[in-house]
Amino acid sequence: NLADGVVGDPQRVRKYGETIQGEARRLAETVERVLQLAGIAAGKAAAARTPIAPTTLVHESLAACRSEIERADMRVDVAIDDHLPDVAGDVTALKSALQNLISNAVKYGGSAKWMKVSATLQPGAGTRQQVLFIVEDRGPGIDADDRQHIFEPFYRGRDAIAQQIQGSGLGLNLVHRIAEAHGGSISVASEHGKGSTFTLALPAVHDRPAPEAVHRSEEHTSELQSR
Repeated sequence: NLADGVVGDPQRVRKYGETIQGEARRLAETVERVLQLAGIAAGKAAAARTPIAPTTLVHESLAACRSEIERADMRVDVAIDDHLPDVAGDVTALKSALQNLISNAVKYGGSAKWMKVSATLQPGAGTRQQVLFIVEDRGPGIDADDRQHIFEPFYRGRDAIAQQIQGSGLGLNLVHRIAEAHGGSISVASEHGKGSTFTLALPAVHDRPAPEAVHRSEEHTSELQSR
């Protein structure tokens, strides 16, 4: 219609343009995820082991999601423990995993419009320490039946389909495969109507014992809040 000059009204032209832009973005995201999955299948997900500080990983992942957080008028609280050891791996892949979890919290956060992103050392991990990256929301939660399948490729929960929430069903499977490729794991705790908590566990890059006391940074509200 645009190309043939059928539509001339500025409002409709803008609406069509926004539709094209949004669908192009979704297509690009889907292609990127498929390519990442192909890379993991080829053993390339964790080929380059680069150390990255958990604080950097959290803040750069949030920054990459800034526009969608602001569009959703989402409040983001950030809590990062002091003196966390680095994690290591393909930094682009690790950011992609955390960004997926953040984007899901935006999509499924519901009317509460709140999420919390935390990083902490797994208690009692001994010489095999893991850093936990935790993304919480106060959305409608995930049914037990859906929780059994949400890390499968192309699986979409019933609520997501019913509410016509955009997505390909590849995001959480990608997070799962990135975590495994880095010797880590992804888990979810959720109760219908009470929100969801996703925990991405990644190995620390050294085996030094945990400090006697790990001091939690004072929780602060990120500047990503949009009021």
